[in-house]
Amino acid sequence: MKFTMSLQENKNKGFFITGIDTSVGKTLVAAALLIHLAKSGFTTAAMKPLASGCLEMATGLRNDDAIILQKYATLKLAYTEINPFAFRDPIAPHIAAKNSGTRLTVKRVLSASEPVLTADADYVIIEGAGGWYVPLNKYETMATLALGYGYPIILVVGVKLGCINHALLTLKVMADAKINLRGWIANVIDKNMLYLHENIQAIENSTKAELLGIIPYQESISPENVANFLGKIIS
Repeated sequence: MKFTMSLQENKNKGFFITGIDTSVGKTLVAAALLIHLAKSGFTTAAMKPLASGCLEMATGLRNDDAIILQKYATLKLAYTEINPFAFRDPIAPHIAAKNSGTRLTVKRVLSASEPVLTADADYVIIEGAGGWYVPLNKYETMATLALGYGYPIILVVGVKLGCINHALLTLKVMADAKINLRGWIANVIDKNMLYLHENIQAIENSTKAELLGIIPYQESISPENVANFLGKIIS
């Protein structure tokens, strides 16, 4: 299936934030980017189309990552617009969708994204779920969805033992598919990481993708602390 949505057809600019794995800092980067854009005078909308591991609240299923994006976007859209597909169990989206009786396809997700994509915002920030090849169904993946949105991709690399392999595999797949990759961000998530700079340099030396920034490890990290690292992305 071919999707025709592209930046040329959207009135706003945007980025799709993905990662080499789960829990690598996608939400941190997405929220920090929203802060930086707002400080630069831009209006923003944000969404996390798919979210697993949601909590049952009086208002329905809610996901912490989506709530963070809702907080930092300048346009205060309804939660169900920011996170149209919410699942209770902290499992892969295609399994969670099947368990809840939801038919998950890229076409359906893009359709449910329309309120955000057509919002009166200068930039739209979209956060994926898990890594680049997380399945949505038998035939489609998070990569298919990201390409459907048509925005440039930002890859978050959680710097820990094993990240070189995960990062280079993901970057190679992206390069082979000739996707519009804005670049990658090294987010140090292991405070005891040995040969930190050598690991980051190994990735940088093995790809043509641009290293947009390095987020140092912090015991108590916040999007506000990270926002200053992201000026290069929109410069």
